Amino acid sequence: MDHFKQWEIILIDDEEDIREVLSIVLEDAGYSVTTASDGDSGIKLCDDIQPQIIITDIRMPGMDGIQVLEAVKKDYPDIEVIVVTAFGEMELAVKALQLGASDFVTKPIDEDVLMVSIKRAQQRYTSRKKLQDYTRFLEREIKNQASILHQDKMMSLGRLSASVVHEINNPLFGILNYIKLMIKIIGRGQLKEESIQKFGQYLDLVEKETQRCSDIVSNLLTFSRKSEPSFEQLDISDLFKKCILLSQHKLELCNIDLISKIEPDIPAVRGDSNQLQQCLINLIFNSIDAMPNGGTLNLSCVYDSKDNHVLIIVQDTGCGIKDKDIAHIFEPFFTTKEEGYGVGLGLSTVYGIIEHHNGRVNVASKPGNTSFKMYLPIEAK
Repeated sequence: MDHFKQWEIILIDDEEDIREVLSIVLEDAGYSVTTASDGDSGIKLCDDIQPQIIITDIRMPGMDGIQVLEAVKKDYPDIEVIVVTAFGEMELAVKALQLGASDFVTKPIDEDVLMVSIKRAQQRYTSRKKLQDYTRFLEREIKNQASILHQDKMMSLGRLSASVVHEINNPLFGILNYIKLMIKIIGRGQLKEESIQKFGQYLDLVEKETQRCSDIVSNLLTFSRKSEPSFEQLDISDLFKKCILLSQHKLELCNIDLISKIEPDIPAVRGDSNQLQQCLINLIFNSIDAMPNGGTLNLSCVYDSKDNHVLIIVQDTGCGIKDKDIAHIFEPFFTTKEEGYGVGLGLSTVYGIIEHHNGRVNVASKPGNTSFKMYLPIEAK
């Protein structure tokens, strides 16, 4: 019970003799005691003394003990209150306990009984404080996890943006050339039938390439948006399309062949689209990093009707993960990459997100064949 260096007690009683005797007893027991002759004065002391425990008589002129208890629990709910009653006032004692009193003692006060009541009040107070501290700790942890999740997303976004700039540049260059060509043809004078047909073909290509740019930017903006988790029914094929659209150009630049296969009639899963997209993007980027000289990336999805879950598999032909590292890859800030190429948040983020979806993720690896498997229950939430 040494949670505090000094336990502060306010003793409220209208009888001076009782105040003096109890003060001596409590101070001899190691407590710091401040006395008040009435309820109003005792409550006013709370701001200055900041006691952990108040001992108050029930029968007092003016504000009685029950009113003191009610006022304390309203304005200082953490303070423990012990009420002192006369023998035979059990109804008042029961009422005090119902209003939140820690305990009651009867007059004449037995020192041993009083000490037991104070120890009980200390235990209640300390337990409550520990619970409050732990609650605050959990709240901070939740905020930290949200921060890590967003930080990881921003790092993925940076890598995606660099790739998307190159991907958008190509169709924009083509669009610009078609427009210049059409302006040149128009400058020659009246359009011939042959030129009109070419214009139709050019405009069709411009529309398709512009739509592709729009889709890429739209997906990038959706991915980058900081939003509260929102669980809804998700089509896995749509999830694959979005991730492939954002990463395909990077795969091509790295000479990596992409094979995507989704079983027909895969049931929808309940989850957060943005978070699951972040998982898949992270695993795709990990595979890209593992294949610096090119290779093959397989994305597949199957439905296990026996266990009623959807299985998403990301498999690559990269360098693999060392046996000594396998047990640590989902730990925050663990990374096997060189300094400046990663801070070890990606896989821990994947693990946290899938766990939040009531799923699980595991990995099997050897040189030339590494596969990550994400299991998502059909009814996750």
